[in-house]
Amino acid sequence: MKNTITTRLLSLLAATALACLPAMTLAADLPDTLSRPATPSDLAVRSMLSSVAQAGERLVAVGERGHIILSDDQGRTWRQAPSPVSVTLTSVCFADSQHGWAVGHRGAILHTDDAGDSWSLQLDGQRFAEAAWQRAREEGSELEYSAQMLVEDGADKPFLDVQCLGSQSVIAVGAYGLGVRSADGGISWSPLLTLMEGTEQSHLNAVLGVGNTLYMAGEMGGLYRSDVAASQVERLAQPYEGSYFGLLGDAQRLLAFGLRGHAFISTDAGEHWRQLSLPTSQSLTAGTLLADGALLLTDAAGGGWLSRDEGRSFSRIRAARPFPLTDLLPLADGSVLGVGSNGVTRFSAEQLN
Repeated sequence: MKNTITTRLLSLLAATALACLPAMTLAADLPDTLSRPATPSDLAVRSMLSSVAQAGERLVAVGERGHIILSDDQGRTWRQAPSPVSVTLTSVCFADSQHGWAVGHRGAILHTDDAGDSWSLQLDGQRFAEAAWQRAREEGSELEYSAQMLVEDGADKPFLDVQCLGSQSVIAVGAYGLGVRSADGGISWSPLLTLMEGTEQSHLNAVLGVGNTLYMAGEMGGLYRSDVAASQVERLAQPYEGSYFGLLGDAQRLLAFGLRGHAFISTDAGEHWRQLSLPTSQSLTAGTLLADGALLLTDAAGGGWLSRDEGRSFSRIRAARPFPLTDLLPLADGSVLGVGSNGVTRFSAEQLN
């Protein structure tokens, strides 16, 4: 199961700061990051990485400066793949062993059909803004002015999370309630004005697909539910007014976590929530559900927190190299791979059992 951390406190803070800069500043500072390929670097595996996903037996991680790294031996060694952009990439997902998407700053959406060996730019913030404005005008939407401002601002707003919903279906969400969906493998993209409206243009940090339902989480206590097409967006009960950075879930449970150690679980699709008993006030930045049902969360200080009783109690565990993590991925050998501010680390299978 793909862990959506949407997303990722370090990259999220950087992305939010970028999104708030004036368009003129962006034009001066980032003249060609959407067309300038990422620079090859032996240190890419030690740089800030935002997200990691599995493509068959391969692991694919993405991060700052457009870095994309691949591992074919369960994370023991890595190599850098060519990337067509040098913007920070915030999230990656794979629909199958070959087809995947990565999203990031300036509205970049990349696609691969060869398990990450090569990538193409399918969408950027300027094209998204123009499509959103056209849709708003055609529908006579009250968001027409906001969409026009997106066009005038240019490609300055990030997508923060991406979720593969099937071999041809994918959705990305980001700053100011921006959302976009493709149902044809990225050949065409539809802006989701319903998200801008339903979130009142608040940042969306995470998106999670469970069956035919989408869940989203963001700033100011925002928890949302919709159908997979995001045709209608419903705001869920608000157990906490601060920001959420991640969502986890399956058919039986839904978890949301974020600022100051706050985490909540719902067993009725978000209608009601129970707060988890975490012994930390650090912001929670990454999490995953293990194969045996256990829950692993990590905090902004690099601490790992393991629960085997649905979050009623936690024990602290330590990664091989502790640092702030932004995404977690369970591996076949029972260990959990983590990526974050200093690249790649791992929680051993022994301490997770």
